[in-house]
Parts: sequence; C-alpha cells; structure tokens
Amino acid sequence: MKSKKKRLKTLEEIQQLRNDLSGLLGNKKSIDPKGNHVSFEVRDNNHLLMQIRSLLQLCVSALNGDGMMLFPKNKNASKEDSVIQVLELVLCLLPDGQMYFMDKLDEKLSKLENKKNP
Repeated sequence: MKSKKKRLKTLEEIQQLRNDLSGLLGNKKSIDPKGNHVSFEVRDNNHLLMQIRSLLQLCVSALNGDGMMLFPKNKNASKEDSVIQVLELVLCLLPDGQMYFMDKLDEKLSKLENKKNP
C-alpha cells in the first residue's frame, strides 16, 4: 500500500513538473508579452532537434565552403556575421525547459525504481 502511495505521489510530482515546464514545447505562460516573438511549429522533441541540427549543419557548411552563401541584397554582411546570426537563433531554440524536465523525470523515476528493487 505504501508503495502505491509513493508511486501516486511521484506521478503527481511529474505532472506538476510538466505543468510548470517552460520552453518551446511547454506552456504559454513563459512568453513575455512585451517582446517581439517569432514562432514556428515543431511536432515533437525529435523534430525540434532535427531543426536545430539542420541549422548547425548549415553554419558548418557556410564556414567550410568557398562561397559566401549570402543573399545578394545583403552585401554588407560577412559570412561570419551571417553564421553568428544563425547561431544566436539556435541558442534561442535550445530546449532548456525540456532538458530540465527530462532530468527531473529521470531522477524521480530512478528513485521509484531503487525503492522497488532493494
């Protein structure tokens, strides 16, 4: 009976962590109403990671390539400046909230597992 109560408490704690999650896949409470925001849809964490990976691969290609890879109307920007802009975007996209949630989830489930298998 005590084990069942512990599991229920852990599930409630996990649900509360999920409710408090802020970040791309979290709740909308984390959005600053005073700021300007650009949004895009991601299906799940895997899709988000694919988007980030693609942007990083683009930066590597731009830095390794011989061509400037710049839009002709953007003549004042260097290749490095353009890559810096993309990398700053990637930093904003990193799923900090999701990673925190996953760490806490793992911690709570590990505690349950350890109590189950003495």
